Amino acid sequence: MISMKLNEVLLSAAINFAAFLFFSLSLAVPSGYSYGAVFLTLLAVVCIFSSPSIKSLAVETKILLVSLIATGLMWSVSFGVSWSHTGFAYGVKYALAACCLWVLSRKNYISPQAVVWGVATGAVGALGVAVYQYMALHLDKASGFTNAIQFGGIAMYMGMATWGVALLGGWRRNQILILGLCGSCGVLASLLSESRGGWVVAPMLFVAILAMAWHYCNKRVASLAMLGMLIGGVMLVLPAYKKFEQRAALAVHEAQMYSAEPQKYAETSIGQRLEQWRLALRLIEERPFTGWGVEGYAHAKQAMVDKGAAHPSVMEYGHAHNEILDMWVKRGLAGLIILLFFYAAPLYVFWPTHARLARVTEELRPRLLALRAAAALLPLAYFGFGWTQVFFAHNSGHMFYIFSLVIFGAAVRSMEMATAKTSGN
Repeated sequence: MISMKLNEVLLSAAINFAAFLFFSLSLAVPSGYSYGAVFLTLLAVVCIFSSPSIKSLAVETKILLVSLIATGLMWSVSFGVSWSHTGFAYGVKYALAACCLWVLSRKNYISPQAVVWGVATGAVGALGVAVYQYMALHLDKASGFTNAIQFGGIAMYMGMATWGVALLGGWRRNQILILGLCGSCGVLASLLSESRGGWVVAPMLFVAILAMAWHYCNKRVASLAMLGMLIGGVMLVLPAYKKFEQRAALAVHEAQMYSAEPQKYAETSIGQRLEQWRLALRLIEERPFTGWGVEGYAHAKQAMVDKGAAHPSVMEYGHAHNEILDMWVKRGLAGLIILLFFYAAPLYVFWPTHARLARVTEELRPRLLALRAAAALLPLAYFGFGWTQVFFAHNSGHMFYIFSLVIFGAAVRSMEMATAKTSGN
């Protein structure tokens, strides 16, 4: 009996370390998101054989599982005439993530502290890489070990999520200060990437945090805290205000030039996005229900270029530079519905409500609120990123999203089950 309990304690400690590792290394080292994900998967396999489950799956966990399985199946199919090996590889990753969620959600393995401080440490790690690339390597944009857009987007999410956790978690003052500084690191790392997608998403995440704080916290304290976040954000931007202003002005200028002369300015950053969107919408009109397939989309684009209906620059990328349009044009209406479900399901599952917070003791409710808030911000962030970048066209986009869902889902269930066990339910 003692040996079994010891093994369970060691296993739980290893799972918590893997969860912490996933977030903390995601942007700090090459393929950083893979180490924690692989470790977590191996530990989930160990759990199957060494630690029998004692709880059935909650409805919310089942919804997450359905979203992972459905989306994984969708990525596994190329929607064309030939089999896509890359799609199959993504399908396997989704299957492993679903397996991890199924195993880890049946017992209280993951501590919320491991998740919270993992995200905070990940934000600090992102800044470390960004500063090194900016100051030592003299790069124009910090891109981490992926690309500037992916790096900046994920860094912005981790920074804003850490700020949300600091505000909502009922921490001691010194912990709030530390978490606030860690969150600032993630936001600053995103700013150093000069990824404009992060700028678009930040206000949306800020409003979501404000809504949760206003609804569940002392309104006066929440208002002051949010004001502090605004001031902190402004202070981060001010040192390089001129550069950010130039980037914003350039975006407006490129959009105006493209509108005036599309063929001449379709190779600029904004112009190419607008050209890709225009072409995708035109192709969607022709096949709104079935889509063109992955290979069919490439052939259709080339045909449009050959007859002068699209600028040759559209062939530089295999996607439409917009997640929703890219999914729709390639996989039709079914793919679009699954993608929207993949955003909506986690948002529904994690969004805090009074009934969900009441599942734990009153003392733990702020921590559960903070954990649910950080989790709910993830699909919101990805939905926002997807308007100007196809995040799921990159391995980092897939891996960070699906294993974050696994860890958040298991951590939320762990808190709820621990409370139920204590109360004797």
